[in-house]
Order: sequence, then C-alpha cells, then structure tokens
Amino acid sequence: MNPAQRVGKNVAWMLVGGALGAVLQMLAVLLAARGLQLNEFGTFNYLLSFAIVFQFLTDFGLTNILTREVARHPNDIPHLLGSAKGLMWTLFVVSSTLLLGVVLLLRLPASTKAQSFVMGLASLTILQAISYSAVLRALEAMEFNAIAFTFHKGLFAGFVALSLWRHWGLWGVVISYMASCLIFWFFNWQIVSRRIARVSPRIDLSLWKSMLAEAVPLGSGLVLRQFAWQADVLILAWLVDATALGLFSGPYRILLGIRTISMAFALPLYPAMIRSGQGTKEEFGEFYNRAMKWFCCISVPGAVLFIIWPRLLIGALLGEKFISAGSVMQWFGIAFMPMFVSSLFPFIFTALKLPGVFCLAMALALVVRVGAELAVVPSVGYIGACVVAAFSEIGAFAILIYFLKRKSYALHTTEFLAKPILAGLLMATMLLPVRQL
Repeated sequence: MNPAQRVGKNVAWMLVGGALGAVLQMLAVLLAARGLQLNEFGTFNYLLSFAIVFQFLTDFGLTNILTREVARHPNDIPHLLGSAKGLMWTLFVVSSTLLLGVVLLLRLPASTKAQSFVMGLASLTILQAISYSAVLRALEAMEFNAIAFTFHKGLFAGFVALSLWRHWGLWGVVISYMASCLIFWFFNWQIVSRRIARVSPRIDLSLWKSMLAEAVPLGSGLVLRQFAWQADVLILAWLVDATALGLFSGPYRILLGIRTISMAFALPLYPAMIRSGQGTKEEFGEFYNRAMKWFCCISVPGAVLFIIWPRLLIGALLGEKFISAGSVMQWFGIAFMPMFVSSLFPFIFTALKLPGVFCLAMALALVVRVGAELAVVPSVGYIGACVVAAFSEIGAFAILIYFLKRKSYALHTTEFLAKPILAGLLMATMLLPVRQL
C-alpha cells in the first residue's frame, strides 16, 4: 500500500470512527442535558472542564512526542513504549497527589469536590490509554484507534443512559465517565500487547529528559489551548448562576464535540506531516496549504447551520429548556471554522519541531481571551462570553498563521478562504428561506 493509499485508508477509518464517536459523545452530553436539572448540567460541564484541563496538564504533549519517535524508529517500539510508560506512571502518581491537593483547596460543596476528584482520576486513566493509541497512530493502524474511540464513547453514552434511567443523578454520570475511561484503557492495552509488543514500564532517564525537553513547550501550548476552551465555562461558573452556565454550556458542548470530527481528519495526516517535515520547506508548505484548504471546506457547512438554524439544532439536540440559547449557537457558528481548522496546528508545529513557538502563540491567545472574559462577563453575562469566545478563536487562528509565516510557511489566504466562503454564502442563501417556513 503506497503512502497516499495509507492516508486514504486511515482518513476513512478515523472519519467513520470519529463521526460515530462524536455522535455517541454528543448523545451522552445530550442525555445528561435532558436527564439532569439545568443547574446540575451546569455543574457537570464544570466538572468536565476541570477534568479535561487536568488531563492536559499531566499529558504535556508526551503522546504526540511518542507518536513522532515511534514513527521515526518503528523497530525500537518496546524500548520507546516501555520508557514512555515508566514516565507516564511517574506522572500519574505525582498528578494524583496534586489533584487531591487542588480539589481540597477548591471553594466548592463537599459533593462537588468529590466529583471533581473522580473526574480528574478518570482523565488520568485516559492518558494511560492514549499512550497505546500513540503507537497505533505512529504505525498508521488507525482502524484500531477508530474502534477504540467509538467503543469508549459508546460506553459513556450507554452508562449515562443507564444511570439516568436508574435515577442516579449527577453522581451516576460522573461514575459513568470513570467506568468508560477504565475500560478504554484496558481495551487499548490489550490491542497493543497482543498485536505489537507487550512491555513493562522501565526507567530511561536520558530518554525521559529528551522527551520532556520537547514535551514541556508543546504540552504547555496544548494546556493553554485547552484551558482557553475551558476557561469560558470556569469563569462563568464563578461569575454567573448555574442556570446561565447551563444555557451557555449546552451549545458550547456541541461546538467542542465537533472537534472530535476535526481530530478524526487531523490524526491520520500526522505521520504524513512528520515525513513531509523532513523534506524541503516548499514541500511542507504545499502540504500545509492543501490541508488547511481541505479543512476549511469541510468546516463551512457546520458553521452555516449554526448561524442559520440555531433554534432547530437546539430544539432537536438539547430540548426546549435550552431554546433561549439560540443567539449563543449563532455566535459559536462564527467560531466554528477557525476552531475546526485549528486542530491541525499542534501536529504541524510538532512535525516542524517548533513546540516553543506554538506555546508562545497559545499564551498570547489565552491572555487576551481571559482578560476579555473578565472584563465583559460581569456586565454583559453569558452572551459576553459567547462574543469573546467567537473572536478569540479567530484571533488564535490568526496568531498561529502569523507565527508559521515568520518561519517561512505562508498560508495562501485568498485561495484558502475565497471558494469556501462563497460556497457558505450560497448554502446560507438556500437555507434562509427554509428557516422562515
């Protein structure tokens, strides 16, 4: 199978798996939205944001570095994976202790503190699982990643449905998340152990040092990026009531769920990016422009639907109690395209060995976003957070493009935007009369 066929096969698998996984993940969130009280759903989104941020704090880009190293040295998998597992188990112990300390310091009810700890531990188990996924990505065995991802999201949706049917409330949803993460970890471990290599954690201080040297700046950028997405929910949790947080969180979780689809397209391209990054700047520049244009074309229909049909989407997906959040959905339609396309950037900067540049760009974007949130939300409320989120995504996208241009990887902006925007305007023109009906 030639490289183009491998990429096509991997994209197909990840597209199917990503689409099914996104649907199942969205189903889990929608079940929670319909089955929990509005204030409980707001608390659940706070817990989910807390857990995701903590996961990225402990990952720090190590899985991306592991993928790159395995792709470059496929004959050294037992040593690379065993050493990576040793490092990740060390981080797991340290992070669990840090998690407990952070939770105890939070000014929250005791039950919410306990739920935060359980959600944090669940996210740490995901880190263990995706270390095995990193090996499968490097070997371009995306079919196993797609199956595992779909299986994980299906378990979460099924457990949430069971817990709500049994009237276990918010605690049932939290335990559902933990159970699905543990099974996901076991599944990935079995796939890699049976098909590739069975390894035990080992200590290799020199490899740990080299991995951390690159992972720290890359991971810092990923943490800052992830925190920027979760900061909206965390800041709103501090500044508005749980009902307003729920109205914001429903459409916002749909937007963040769409990232699952964008990652399904981006992940199969990563090994090809690594190979392309070893060539000339012209070769990588051509690859970069084609990938960006492709992602822009894919994202435009979703953005148009968010802007033109917000009430229909909310009514169908979230239910009538969220119907007043139509304007929230429209603002997130503006953020849809830059957020979707930006899923490529962590892989691009890693392939080019520019993790420090990515970290700097994300730091600038986060400072602007949080500053704007704190300035706007107290006076405007959750709508202000929507506006800030939309323009922050555009700003982060522009900053990343600018830094790549400084490194001689310019994006052909006119070619990148012209045709997709025209297609989006045509689609909006066709859908707008239907909305009136």
